[in-house]
Amino acid sequence: MTNKKEPKTYIITEEVLSRIRETVGSQIPETGGILGSSDGKHVDHFYFDVTASVTGATYEPDCDKLNLIIQKWYEKGIDFVGFIHSHPRGAVKPSDPDNLYTTKIMKAFEMEWFVSLIVQVHRSLKGEKAKLFAYGYYLADPCHYFEFGRIDEKKPSFEFPAINLEEDQDRSYREMLAKKYLFSKAELGERNRELFPEEILACKTLAVFGTGGSIGFVLDMARSGVTNFILVDGDKFEPHNMSNQRVIYGDIGKSKVEALKEQILNINMDAEVKTFCDFLDDTVTDNNFEEMLGTSLLVSPKDILICACTDSFEAQARLAALAMKYGTPFMAPQIYAGGVGAEIVFSYPGVTPSCPRCVLKSRYDAYKNGYKNTVTSECTPISAITHANALEGQIALMLLLYHEGDNRYATILDKVSNRNLALIKMSPDAENVLGINLFHDAVDDTYSFFGEVVWIPQVPVSEANGFDEDCPLCHGSGDLTTLIGKITDTRRCMEWKE
Repeated sequence: MTNKKEPKTYIITEEVLSRIRETVGSQIPETGGILGSSDGKHVDHFYFDVTASVTGATYEPDCDKLNLIIQKWYEKGIDFVGFIHSHPRGAVKPSDPDNLYTTKIMKAFEMEWFVSLIVQVHRSLKGEKAKLFAYGYYLADPCHYFEFGRIDEKKPSFEFPAINLEEDQDRSYREMLAKKYLFSKAELGERNRELFPEEILACKTLAVFGTGGSIGFVLDMARSGVTNFILVDGDKFEPHNMSNQRVIYGDIGKSKVEALKEQILNINMDAEVKTFCDFLDDTVTDNNFEEMLGTSLLVSPKDILICACTDSFEAQARLAALAMKYGTPFMAPQIYAGGVGAEIVFSYPGVTPSCPRCVLKSRYDAYKNGYKNTVTSECTPISAITHANALEGQIALMLLLYHEGDNRYATILDKVSNRNLALIKMSPDAENVLGINLFHDAVDDTYSFFGEVVWIPQVPVSEANGFDEDCPLCHGSGDLTTLIGKITDTRRCMEWKE
């Protein structure tokens, strides 16, 4: 194997594209198969792995069958050149297990080049609408990885670039950082080992929906010891985000979730970060949500914190209902217009008696009556967002570490009790701007100005508590554990009744 390689082009034939649409592209993920080439240039053979072991989030090839097909191809002068498999909504890149599996295959078959095609499939993207993304590998030390992007079916080709192993210093984040910084992982968390128990936080997952203003919060959690992240956002960073989101010039134009993933890995090389470049709208079913979050959602839901950091109230309401359905802790921050104040609503099944819909009853009522939010981040100083992010981090640790080990956060939630609405006063005139007197009622003006946080007691919305009707979501029961498994479809959460 020489140190230099010329560019290598692959062209996918129309016949193969058609077969992909009919098989992998027309079935719920995950499914897959193998790719072959008769001339080293055209991907002109495809075998659909119909006997594979598959789930909504995994594809395990039938290796015995595929090896037979590869042998038959070889006898006919057809080279095995790669794999194709489907991913659920938003996941358009090979996962870490995909990458590891690919390198093993390349070594076993002594392959220099390897083609990996990912088909993005969900209910609205079947058949002709399925999206095809191409990736490639060159086996060297280290293995080179290439992203070719979405395949244009009018011109279905992609080119491996020329390679000079002597000059090319491309490395993955983990490899690069490990070589650059010679320290042990133990040193990273040395200062806060007693405060943030690594062995506990390593089992927790932070699922963040909306990753713009929440960047600081997410990175703080990575520094605190959380290692498992699920990031969901369909947006990209734009130049105007520079003023009030923790964005650098190199992030402009990037997917928000992918840019944030890079920053997380720069803090913790061993973090596991799943990204979904998508929005939580009605095309995402509850089953799709389960696929995003994985098996822990059903097995150990209290190990997952759902963070509704999106500025879409409909999405926040949906996530609140999902948290109630699956029995997970929940947190939803909101910055008020101009950054004069902020709120954080949170819940924990079996501890906080009021669901998020109880806490935000007036807002739900307004939206049901046609209200549309026009608040933007314009004129919101980044210091206000940072202030809110800091409190989010404290609340998140309170929820993730509830009754977990001997640390300061383990019992805070018991002391919070029913006060699951926290308001931050970020401007001296916040009360006049917002039209509320909560801060004045809670804090003596003699000793306050702005920057205060008030924790407001909540009661379940029920006729027994003086309301006109029971909460449509939790029925005013005061025990959020009764909702687990009861909601069939959270896409109706704004008007849902049992």
